[in-house]
Parts: sequence; C-alpha cells; structure tokens
Amino acid sequence: MLQDKIRGTVPSALVMVCLYIFLLTERPWESIRYLEGVPIERIFATVMILVSLLSGKLLIVTSSTNKWVYSLLCLHFLLIPFSFNSEFTLDQNYEYAKTVLVYLLMLAVADDEFSLQLLIKAFVFSMMFYMLHSLWEYHNGRHEYRQGIARMIGVDETHNDPNAFGASVVLSLPFVYVLLCSEAKSFMRKLYFSYFALAILCVILTGSRSASIAFVFLVLLWGGSQKGSKKKWLILLVLFSLGAVWTVMPVDKRERIRTIWDTDAGPKVASDSAKGRLFGWQVSWEMFKQKPFTGVGPGGKNFIGYRMAHNVDAVVGTVPSPHQSHNLYGQVLAEFGLPGALLFVGLIFATWKNSRRALRILGAYSREEGLFLCSLARAIMASLLLLLLLGLAGHNFYRTLWLWLAAWSGSLVCIAEVKIVCKPRAIPLSTQVH
Repeated sequence: MLQDKIRGTVPSALVMVCLYIFLLTERPWESIRYLEGVPIERIFATVMILVSLLSGKLLIVTSSTNKWVYSLLCLHFLLIPFSFNSEFTLDQNYEYAKTVLVYLLMLAVADDEFSLQLLIKAFVFSMMFYMLHSLWEYHNGRHEYRQGIARMIGVDETHNDPNAFGASVVLSLPFVYVLLCSEAKSFMRKLYFSYFALAILCVILTGSRSASIAFVFLVLLWGGSQKGSKKKWLILLVLFSLGAVWTVMPVDKRERIRTIWDTDAGPKVASDSAKGRLFGWQVSWEMFKQKPFTGVGPGGKNFIGYRMAHNVDAVVGTVPSPHQSHNLYGQVLAEFGLPGALLFVGLIFATWKNSRRALRILGAYSREEGLFLCSLARAIMASLLLLLLLGLAGHNFYRTLWLWLAAWSGSLVCIAEVKIVCKPRAIPLSTQVH
C-alpha cells in the first residue's frame, strides 16, 4: 500500500476521510445559503462508510484510547433513561456517534506516516479555507455586534460564535507548525507562514479574550520548549512580536482585550460576561450535587432544560439564565456525572500517554528521520493543553478535535513501533563474513 501511495495512488478510504474533514470544518450546508437543507453530510457519510467497507478499512484498530472513546459512547446511551429529556439525549448521541465513527476510520486509514500527514494537511487546509471564507463574509459586513464591538464570526452555525471561532483558529496552529517544520518546499513554507498571519488577524477580529489568552499561551509554550540560548532569543522575539501586534491592533479590539486585567477598560457587559463563566460553574456544580452519578443528560439542551425547570440559579443565588455552562469542567460533571468525568479524564491521559510513548520510541531516530512524527506528538500534547485552557471559558466537550487527537495519537504509536522494528541495524564487523 505504501508503494501505491509513493506512486501517487492514494487509497479511496483515506481520500474520503480527508474530504469528510473538510465537510465537518467548513460545513457547507450551514455556510452556503443555496445548500441549506441539503443532506450533504449524511449522503457523503453513507458513501464513505460503503467505500471503507468495500476497501477493508471499516475495522477497529487497536489503540489504548479505544476503551475510553467507546465507553464514552456507551455512556451516552446508558444515560438516556436518566436524562432530563430523552429526545435531547438521542439527538446528541447521534451526533457523538458520528464523531466516534470518524475516530474509528482515522485510526484505520492512517497506517503509515504518509497517511497520517495527509490527514493533518486535510485539517490544516480545511481550516485555511474556513478562515478565508469567514474573513470574506466579515469583509462583506457579516459579523456580530456584542459587548460594544463588531466581532468576526465563523461562516457556519455550529462554531460561528466569536469565542468558538477564535478557539478553532488557535487550536489549528500547532499542526500548521508541524507541517512547517517538516516542509522543504519554499512555496509551501511561505503558505504556512501566511496561515499564521491569517490566524492572528482572525483572532484579533473576533475580539475573543479566551482565544487571545490561548494564543499567547501557545507562543510562549513554543518559546519555552526550545533549548539553550535559542530559548532566550525566541522568547524575546515572541514578546517583541506580541508588542508589535498590540500596537497595530484596532483600538476597540485592544480595549476589549484590556478587560482581562482592567475591568474599567470596556463596557460593563464585558465584565458581566466574565462573571457569567463563574456563575456557569456554580450552577454546574449544583447540578452535579443533585445528580452526581447520572448527570442531567448529554448535550446543552438537557443542561439548559434542567437548569430552568429546577430553578438551579435560585439555589446558588445567581440570576436565571437559559445558557449552557460556558465551562468544560462544569459541563462534563453536570451532564455526565462522575462516570463521565472519569472516562473523560481517562481519554485525555491515554492521548497524552500515546504521544509521550511515541516520542520515547522515536528517540532512536535522527532529528531528520523522525521530525514529522515527533513534531506531531508534541503538537497533540500542546493541543490538549489548549483545549483544557479554553475549557475554562467554554463548554467544548463536543469539539471533534478531542477524538481526532486521540485517533492521531493512536496512529502515531503504531507507526512509530513499526518504524523502530523495521529500522536497519548495524552488524558488528566481527560477525561479518569476509
């Protein structure tokens, strides 16, 4: 199969998964008016399953993340009788099952370095198209006016919120860095550098404080991961670059970011928004205490329905608000209870452990030989940290990236193990036949 890929023939199942990544990112049935209501995803997913089945790729590949992913899927269905509304739960379970299916297929098709790299490229270029489309719509006047400023949004409906869109942009950057580090072609390297510039512009235009914090955290993480004197100079360069971006940033966006440390910098609603995260946690914790072992049911509709029906805000002393938790940790505890929280933690640690294991295995290779795989392992770990950080201000449990990272880490370990087994070993001169 690898020889076919080298000759230019890419397996059909791999192509279908890459195209599905684009569909899930751009979501044309939401972003293009003429395609609204057209069941594009359902039709494509059906064809993808048939192609994968006929090509022998519809199978469960062994990975340490499997037990956590499939246990979480089972838990979704086990909680149906205990949910606030079983119909809400069934709808959410259907969406989560589709994400698990993509996880299964990603593990099956990414059986070598070429395939895994193609999946990463599909994700990055899908995000680039998504950002450019969103930027074009922003240029044409499509935005959201909130908290005193015009904020850029995504072209879709699922992740079009300024904070969610900004988070999507930042979460893609570790993988752009992976491709940049392993790319030799000058044109492609310039394209990846352009991606970074586009991402910075989009984050600024969203006015998202959480995305801005995540971006600064990421660049400092990159700087801190360097060794020797290079670390000092890179951190200085990062700080200088951030200062330059701050200087040229539009005043309204700059004032928006200042509200992170100065509550008087922006309108009062900006401060109230930050307090809403705290209130969301308090409400979530109260819901967890009321239903610690089953939760209120998967999905935001169950969370909001239970919150309002049981007047949870009155119990904790907050103003009634028909919104979700705006907090990952409160979301998981309130919707899934203790079993869901334990399974979710297990998934995170299994993904992290896979990445660390791959790095240990690839340690026997030179920097050039294992550059892409080692960079990808570090990018997966960085993305996990970003997701956890962004989870402090957003209910991001249902981001597909959680399971994509798990799939990529599983493939990473398998590929690393195969490489080390197949690595040629030197034969001592004393044993050679003369």
